[in-house]
Amino acid sequence: MEGWPRDLHAFLLGRAEAGFAWGRNDCFLFAADAILAMTGVDIADVFRGKYATALGAKRLIRRVTGGGTVAEVAEWCAARHGLAELAHPLCAQRGDLVTLANGDGREIAGIVGLSGRELVAVGEGGLVSVSIGCVKRAWRV
Repeated sequence: MEGWPRDLHAFLLGRAEAGFAWGRNDCFLFAADAILAMTGVDIADVFRGKYATALGAKRLIRRVTGGGTVAEVAEWCAARHGLAELAHPLCAQRGDLVTLANGDGREIAGIVGLSGRELVAVGEGGLVSVSIGCVKRAWRV
């Protein structure tokens, strides 16, 4: 889509202060919503509206993907929608889907921000930005 940087910018502005909420604005749905804003494709369609708690998310992830982590959800959804995983995650570019370790060491999902130098994810009080050096895995959007 030609105007995807503008669409991503508008999406990020709209979510700047929206805090984390299971099943509405959690780390994976935030990344999936960003991809939806850029491409019109909902990579989280099988998850959307089907959980509202951490336990519900974990059970759904296990049932759908057979796994138990956000990275496994990202991998499953990316494969289902033809997003290629990058052999070198640090080569991720603006708008790409990524996983990274949060402050607790848990892997979360996010996207590469518009500058291409930071990863953007949702935190308790809104969006957080961390160095692209924190990327663990990445998929081309």
